[in-house]
Amino acid sequence: MTAAVEHLEPVSGLEWTRLSGTREDVLRALGALHAAPIRAWRERETGAWQRLLERTAGAAKERFEAIVEATSARLPLEAQELTWLAEGAGVPVRELWALNLRGDLGRDGTGCSDVCGVTETGVVMGHNEDGDGDLENAIRLITLVIDGDPSMTVVWYPGMLPANSFVTTSAGLSFGMDHVPVSVPNTEGCGRHFVARRAQRQEEGVVARAVLSAVSCAGGFAFDVADALGRGDLIENVAGRFSAASVVAAAPDAPAEGGALLHTNHLRLVDGTEDGLAVAADDEWLGESQGRLRALVSAAPSVRSAADVLTALRAPGVLNRSEDIYTFATCVVDTAADTIWVQGSGDVWAGRLSAFARGERVAA
Repeated sequence: MTAAVEHLEPVSGLEWTRLSGTREDVLRALGALHAAPIRAWRERETGAWQRLLERTAGAAKERFEAIVEATSARLPLEAQELTWLAEGAGVPVRELWALNLRGDLGRDGTGCSDVCGVTETGVVMGHNEDGDGDLENAIRLITLVIDGDPSMTVVWYPGMLPANSFVTTSAGLSFGMDHVPVSVPNTEGCGRHFVARRAQRQEEGVVARAVLSAVSCAGGFAFDVADALGRGDLIENVAGRFSAASVVAAAPDAPAEGGALLHTNHLRLVDGTEDGLAVAADDEWLGESQGRLRALVSAAPSVRSAADVLTALRAPGVLNRSEDIYTFATCVVDTAADTIWVQGSGDVWAGRLSAFARGERVAA
């Protein structure tokens, strides 16, 4: 059998493709369909892809191999998905491991901002997906409808396991991920993208949160999780350390910044000064993340609606437009209103969240 592929109307400049079928068929088709953009990333003049391969064959070889082994042992299904993706694209699987573990092997630049707050009826959560400016045209939306899994729509980088950015699922869960650097990864932990993927495949929020609070990332991610039951969580999972904060509709118990959970690219809940976690105080990207958080706090003095979240994430100092760090897309969800807003290179688009997660373009 082969996966069914449907090309949907783009959303705010983001191409959108829906793939459905068995797990193997969908992942192979995803790779085959995007072999050209994956190849283009490999061949970019910046040489970033080749430097990753050199690092995993040189200074980080032992670390890389240990994390691959730990991930394959603890998350074998997600590891197999990456193999099928690589085979579909005609790329050596070791190269996609190197790409997907880049933030688990050391500093991975910076980028991405999240806001999560509550209304009287539900959770509002938003995510800016940031990355290297030269990848702007590669970013797209994909919907995976895999037999036995909730369907999910992902802001996707061709070549990545579809899990590391913004994801929303038919189980009523939405996820935003922010990279947080650690100086010494946990080589007994799993690749961050694979931990995210395992959580996003769950039918219930309590199980997804349990994954994110029990399966250690080798490097560091901050996970924002929002569900239709009116709960939002910020979970930091970094090199064997875990910490979380929550907001609940109609009973907010949150940090001081307007009752919202705000995050950029440095630790806020786990003690970032612990041995093995701390990055240098004069680290350029740590300073950038701290400055962006200050701008986010200023732009979001109170978060009580999706409009507040969208405004904060598109505010000066939060929205990135440099070559080194560029905001590709902003996604905001209102779980109670069953609405999602997406802004890529075009005007903001509003749609039905539940339909969007299934790969159906239904305007709100």
